[in-house]
Amino acid sequence: MKNYQTELKWAGIFFLMYLVWMLMEHLCGLHGRHIQYQQLVSTFILLPSLLIYLLALREKKRKVFQGKITFMQAFKSGMLLTLFIVILSPVNQLLTQGLISPEYFENMQEYAVSTQQMSAQEAASRLNIGAFIVQSIIGGLVTGAVFSALVSLLIRSRK
Repeated sequence: MKNYQTELKWAGIFFLMYLVWMLMEHLCGLHGRHIQYQQLVSTFILLPSLLIYLLALREKKRKVFQGKITFMQAFKSGMLLTLFIVILSPVNQLLTQGLISPEYFENMQEYAVSTQQMSAQEAASRLNIGAFIVQSIIGGLVTGAVFSALVSLLIRSRK
């Protein structure tokens, strides 16, 4: 477990960042009266997410690899970070749904139907906690792989 301390620490930071982001969205009305902007604003969570990957892999390079890290070492560390984040993502979704914004899916369904983006049946099947947990796992794996590769290219030691 000691070998994974950096990744576990930063997965915990990511976990907290996500909850704070969701709380801010909720407080700004993006889960209610301003729901039409929620999807756009949510995209910006990629910025602090990328920063967390950058800081985590820089720390790993400095503390574990004594300032010299290969692309593959950094990428493996990034993917391990991704794995821990993805393992925690259902908990994040459940906490967001249960504590921060219990009305979120009802509001999303209502908005999708009222703007004729989906039928009521389609909205109910696509905009629910189960679907969002699956999306967060798949999205987390894909985004994590891209961020891991990108940050690994940036921080790798050059010969």
